[in-house]
Amino acid sequence: MAGLSAVLSNETQKFNVNDFSFYCKPYGVIALEELYGTSQSGSTCRESINKLYTKKPFLKDYSAKHLKIKQRYHLEFRDKKCILYAKGEISLSELLLKNGLALMRPHFKDKEFYYLFKKAELEAKLNKLGMWNENIDTKCITAIYKD
Repeated sequence: MAGLSAVLSNETQKFNVNDFSFYCKPYGVIALEELYGTSQSGSTCRESINKLYTKKPFLKDYSAKHLKIKQRYHLEFRDKKCILYAKGEISLSELLLKNGLALMRPHFKDKEFYYLFKKAELEAKLNKLGMWNENIDTKCITAIYKD
């Protein structure tokens, strides 16, 4: 358990355990902020993400609205990322996927989360939520497969 001290973005949260602070990024997914940061300035990828956040500014603060500062959250660590249980047994990664604010990492193979994440991503895709409404996945393909 760790206490949430700040929500910097949908992609990054700051936690405290006693006097130790650390940052968390969601496990198994690429958040829109990461796509934006790894794409080139002036690219169609960045333009589409800006367009999405201009149309629906509340999506930019999705994590801040759903996570409570000073609340303690159950966290697990995998591959230098966090599984943050934001809503009972539902992880922040899954919530971001369900709302089209992230996509599964290419070659993600964790058996425990693969089908939950795939289902959440497909649900957002079928309902054209978030990034799926702007076809950001195709516009950001270079940034997605950069690693």
